[in-house]
Formats: sequence, structure tokens, C-alpha cells
Amino acid sequence: MSPGRILCIGLVTLDIVNICERYPEEDEDFKANFQRWQTGGNACNTSTVLTDLGLDCEFYGSMSYGLQADFICKYMSDRRIRHDNCVFHTNCGTPTSSVALSLRTGSRTIIHSRNNLPELEVADFEKLDLSSYSWIHFEGRRNEQAMVKMIDIIDKFNTMQSGTKKVKVSVEFETPRESLLQLLNRADVVFISKDFARFRGFCSSAVTVRSLHSELKSGAIAICAWGEEGADGVCPDGEVKHSDAYPPQNVIDTLGAGDTFNAGVIYSLYKGLPLQETLNFACFLAGVKCGMQGYDGLVNAATSHHNWNVFM
Repeated sequence: MSPGRILCIGLVTLDIVNICERYPEEDEDFKANFQRWQTGGNACNTSTVLTDLGLDCEFYGSMSYGLQADFICKYMSDRRIRHDNCVFHTNCGTPTSSVALSLRTGSRTIIHSRNNLPELEVADFEKLDLSSYSWIHFEGRRNEQAMVKMIDIIDKFNTMQSGTKKVKVSVEFETPRESLLQLLNRADVVFISKDFARFRGFCSSAVTVRSLHSELKSGAIAICAWGEEGADGVCPDGEVKHSDAYPPQNVIDTLGAGDTFNAGVIYSLYKGLPLQETLNFACFLAGVKCGMQGYDGLVNAATSHHNWNVFM
């Protein structure tokens, strides 16, 4: 693949993370051990990890104005995440997630508010110079019809490009919504969440990817992560590959583990690794993430792990 930029399209939020000994009871006056602010949102989290892995990555989405947006922009700039093309809106707020993170279990409970921020529109996407990108990743949001049209624009662009200059497309199916299925045969790589798989009636990651293979675009792969049971992916020829999970010694922070897994997949496929090695690396990276707070130092933590050289 030509070394163009990776574009991640979707949501960026302000995450207000409260780190607690345990999850509070209802109506309990409860003190957190400490609190941190960070960026969140699937597409932004994936951009954060890809940039930390050394790739040229850009986040693209809607944003508002104000103190929260200023914090987000500085956070992304400090981490070298491009965001120059983001579309800014007035008369709305910054999407915010209030997170209770339990140190006892590693679970995270999220209360999210969109704050009336509009989704990206096709007219916004048409302004991008697609020749700058090698890979465009879509977080599957509620603007499915717009995403279909955006992928149509990429497909039209690709018909005029040589093989190495074509833009690869990936789509994430996380939230259980029937309307996302119209994107299933449009992407080169499809990420299926455990929640979405169960919504479709599947009982495991292997069953999920095997069942969906016939509905994919020709030459595409589907990948499904299933928490502590690892992940499975289906090759274009229908062969299913599996990786076990790589759990940390202590689960500390699972917030964004799925986004980290997706970043590991995109990174590995971008680098030309086969599907088996891709799944192994993505599961390993997600496991490292679960064993640390936030994202700062993720790659340093991964490289210090004795298994790192197996993947790199």
C-alpha cells in the first residue's frame, strides 16, 4: 500500500473519567479517587492509537466551539493527530461522556450526551482531497445514508487510480442497529462488535464472521472481537483465523479497548501483515491498553512487554 495518510471519520468527545474504587450505589454520595479529562469517541480513540504507533493519521468529524472544544483541539495537537479539516458548528455543544471507572473490576460505565452536534454531511466530505489518503475508516454512526454516499465518492475516485493508489475503506459496526447493514458490502474491512453480533443472533466471533462472509464485498474481510475470548477474522476465501486474548495481569482501564483493537488491525493491515498476525497484534495491543490508565505511553508500555518482538 502507498504510504498515504489514514483518515478516521466519526465522533470526538470530551471524556470526564472518574476513577473509583468501585461503582457507586444508586443515590450514594461517592468520592472518586481522582478525575481526568481526555478525548474520547471511537474514531478519535483509534486516531490516537494509530498516531502513537507512528502512522500519519487524521481525525475528521464535526466539532463545536468553546472551552471543551479548545481542550480537545489542544489534546489532539499535542499528540500530533491532524484535525485541520474538521467541520465546526455554532449553536450546539461538545459531545461529552461522563465515565465511572471501577478499579475493583476494570469496568467502565458511560453516560453520554451528544449536545445537539450535527453529524457530518456528504457536502463536507466532498471537500476532502482523497489523493492524500491510503485508508479511510468510518465509525458506524446514525448518518448511514450519508456514509453510503461518501463511500460512493471513494469508489468513484478509486476507479481512476492504479492499484497502489486506491483508498481502502473500513467500517465499524458497534451499536446494534439494523440500518448499519447497508454498509456491510461496501468496505474492504468490516469490524463487527460483540454487541452487534449478538443483536444479529450470533453466539461467537467465529460464527459471526463465518456467517457474514457471503454478504461482504468481494475480497473483503470481516473481524469480530469477543472480549476475553479473543477475536476471529474471515479471509476473502472464507478461511477463518483466530487469536486468543492477551489479558493484562491486572485489568485497570477497559475504556477504549475496542478502539485500540481496531487501530491494531488497521496498523497491521496497512503494514501488509496477513490476517493471522493482524489479529494477534490487535488482541495483544488491546490487552496492554486494559492494563493501563488512558492512552499516554501505550506504545512504550507495549514495547516493554516481552511479547512485543513477536509482533514487530
